Amino acid sequence: MTQTTSKTIRIGTVITIMGAIVAYLIGSGFATGQEGLQYFASFGAAGATGALVITFILYCYVAAVVLRDGRNLRLQSGNKIFEYYCGRYLGKFFGVFAPLFFFCLFAVMLSGAGATLNEQFGWNGQVGIIAMAVAVLVTVMLGLDGLVAILSKLGPFIVALCLIVGVIGIVRTPQGIADSAETLPTIDVLEAAPHWAISGFNFPALGILMLVPFLASLGRKVRNDREAVTAGLAGAITLVVAVAVVAFGLLANIGDVYDKQIPMLWMADQVFSGAGNIYSVILFAGIYTTAVPLLWAVVNRIETNDKSKRAKVLALIATVIAVLLAQVPFAELVNFLYPVAGYMGLLLLASIMVRHIRNMRNSKQGIDVYAVGFEQLPEETPAAALK
Repeated sequence: MTQTTSKTIRIGTVITIMGAIVAYLIGSGFATGQEGLQYFASFGAAGATGALVITFILYCYVAAVVLRDGRNLRLQSGNKIFEYYCGRYLGKFFGVFAPLFFFCLFAVMLSGAGATLNEQFGWNGQVGIIAMAVAVLVTVMLGLDGLVAILSKLGPFIVALCLIVGVIGIVRTPQGIADSAETLPTIDVLEAAPHWAISGFNFPALGILMLVPFLASLGRKVRNDREAVTAGLAGAITLVVAVAVVAFGLLANIGDVYDKQIPMLWMADQVFSGAGNIYSVILFAGIYTTAVPLLWAVVNRIETNDKSKRAKVLALIATVIAVLLAQVPFAELVNFLYPVAGYMGLLLLASIMVRHIRNMRNSKQGIDVYAVGFEQLPEETPAAALK
């Protein structure tokens, strides 16, 4: 069902989708600095650069391709994109596995919110868990349009502040990046993978598993393929640049941050007294921007009309159960979920590539690659597309 509309790229739409993508992928791992530390800084300057290049390529490819396909497919449920890429059986498996994983990851975000406020302010962990759960539930009840509007505004703001802390980390001790080659062998830094190349694949794999159904739904917001590809690339580039700055900011201070639970908090504290408290608020917001679309994706798997009464009841039930699951320690939840999801993400990535190659071949033969048997939204009229 390939749509033919204006080829004009709307900058406002590109910025909105870019912000939503970045906000979705910025969670507790990025904002704490643990992702930058374990996946990149732990391998030194050369290893971090190599891993970042791989991450950049994969995120750009997936964001552009899935947004474009989502725009042309106009699926009633973004979760159906798994069957489009993976086939009936593997697709159905992902259609069940992904929402279950998103639900568990939502619980991880709630647990991380409790841990953040407890570690920085000494508050009872339940305060952070309940506050985050309520904020996320209210946002999800607004539906996809309200969700995108909020995420697109918060995402760039959070990234900007993380970039400031990362840049300050580099500027304070620029020689630290070169010195890290001598420092790293003398300290015990937790690595996310045995080699930088594996880390470069593993890091985006987890994000891709989370991102694909969300991108398929965001595709409804774009007018044409050029706009979809541009928005996808903008989101991917912004994210990876932010990750790179944070990673090298941590590397420049590796001797001081390698054993910190929240290394970015330590770097923020070096700016001025009280900056750590401000950064804790940023970290909380980063968790929120990831938790919101996770809960939305879980509900959307069962009820595609995200503004219906049934969707709101499902969101409430899921939130209550997630609050109970969030009582499990944060580190234990992460340790169990992330490795499994990373391998599933690589399998999904391979399926997307295979389908993309097949689509290019079939398109040359005049076959409509978007003529599928899934429930699709009606095609927009030219007048509606120009709004």
